[in-house]
Amino acid sequence: MKFIIHSFLILLTSCLLKSNFVYSQNGWQQQTSGTSATLLGAVMTDLNTAYTCGLNGLIIKTTNGGNNWFTQNTNTGRFLRDITSAGFNTLYAVGEMGIILRTTNGGSNWITQLSGTDSTLVHVKFSDELNGFAVGVSGTIVRTTDGGNNWILLNSGTDNSLTGVYFVDSNTGFITGYSGHIQKTINGGENWSILNSGVTDILRSVFFKNADTGFAVGYSGKILKTFNSGSNWEIISSATQNNLFSVFFPVSDTGYISGRDVILKSVDGGNSWLNQPVNITSNDLYSIHFTDNKNGLTIGQNGVILKTVTGGVGIVKLSGEIPDRFILYQNYPNPFNPVTKIEFDIIKNSDVKISVFDITGRHITDLVNQNLTAGTFAAEWNASDSPGGVYFYRIETNEFTFTRKMILLK
Repeated sequence: MKFIIHSFLILLTSCLLKSNFVYSQNGWQQQTSGTSATLLGAVMTDLNTAYTCGLNGLIIKTTNGGNNWFTQNTNTGRFLRDITSAGFNTLYAVGEMGIILRTTNGGSNWITQLSGTDSTLVHVKFSDELNGFAVGVSGTIVRTTDGGNNWILLNSGTDNSLTGVYFVDSNTGFITGYSGHIQKTINGGENWSILNSGVTDILRSVFFKNADTGFAVGYSGKILKTFNSGSNWEIISSATQNNLFSVFFPVSDTGYISGRDVILKSVDGGNSWLNQPVNITSNDLYSIHFTDNKNGLTIGQNGVILKTVTGGVGIVKLSGEIPDRFILYQNYPNPFNPVTKIEFDIIKNSDVKISVFDITGRHITDLVNQNLTAGTFAAEWNASDSPGGVYFYRIETNEFTFTRKMILLK
């Protein structure tokens, strides 16, 4: 076994010497969208079907998990800011000059609806098939209670531009906007109360896991969390100063946030967030959506669409206590099938990379590739797409390098 590890290290060193950079299969793969236009809204209706919208009335759809995207005929050139579903084949898109589009046949036809406003609508959300809300500039809120056949203009009580909306049910909802603005209604939007967010940054998105626990995200890396239905909000460390645009929880413990050249993931219910490796630069990722905790996509500038079928890269900080030395622990369980965890200690702020290789030295994936503060961390590898056998995982920092072996049984 010592001979095998020694041979592997020689092979790995040779590979690294031949290349200045080892490309990462980090769990987020860029898809070919067929457009370079800015994309602003996205929704998945099942594992294979998704829609995204953007500039000049653009809506594109995939029915094969993103392998191919095709343009839908919307009969408008207006900028579409958001898209949502109210059933598998029923979707709504909203945007410039108050436009609302509806389809009831999966996008074969999009019909323009009367919104009752010419203000730009920025975000749309349905709590069920009948009840939906859209919000926009200058405090605009419109509501439908009959599946989009009719929309009425509501009095928000503010002229603040509104950027996010989420309804827990047909009566209880939240909206976010400029200057840290958060409002709440408990009677379907008839009346709104202003909540104290404690921040002044633009808040771009809001999401509630249940009636009590919710999140709002915005500029300068702001993440806010409430445990009491918005009565109080606390600031959660985001590990970034980049602007954040969209937050989504496919399950209670696992959440995702997209922003400017960043994807954040939480695996502890939103108490801590860490960066996901993203192999693109200088792109705003405006919307993120999942069907479950593994299958999701995010979209943004220049027609960028990123997709994951593994839930991205799972990493969480277990302790902020400063260790006395760098350590890469043995994975557990080991042997494993198909998921294993790898813990490691970092003694100071460091650029950390943890990579997985097969027995031949071929690079499989990077589990971690980012700057981390001191503490104890755990990374997860889901090897469901890899064959059984012997694998090696390697940690690299400026001051520490170490390799261990693990066994995948299938």
